[in-house]
Amino acid sequence: MAATGTVSSAPPQTSSGVTAEQSRVIWLLLTAAFVAILNETTMNVAIPFLIRDLGITAVAAQWLTTAFMLTMAVVIPITGFLLQRFTTRQVFVTAMSLFSAGTLVAFLAPGFEVLVVARVIQASGTAIMMPLLMTTIMTIVPPA
Repeated sequence: MAATGTVSSAPPQTSSGVTAEQSRVIWLLLTAAFVAILNETTMNVAIPFLIRDLGITAVAAQWLTTAFMLTMAVVIPITGFLLQRFTTRQVFVTAMSLFSAGTLVAFLAPGFEVLVVARVIQASGTAIMMPLLMTTIMTIVPPA
């Protein structure tokens, strides 16, 4: 008896073996990571203006970058633990929420001290986003 036609229940894949939905996830993560990394590097441009506007020294202003990097150094290794305990979606939402909250606090910061705290909050989200991106890509994209 000949088959009259079968319907595949598997989602269509691109030539790379990634489904359209997985491709959207990758692009979402790439965009979020790009924005987070861009935020990390733009502080270097803002430091001279912050020194002038906040009336702080260059050494104090450098703490905005130092606090960011120190936070990333602490949080990045913790992300592996988070990815084992929570879903990728939960970790992504947490990372973006931290980054967005830090950006809002930085925007509303009345002074230098609050701005440093905001940078630490932003760095927490950024630090989670980087390993999340790499782990998700390694999971979704076939080795071939």
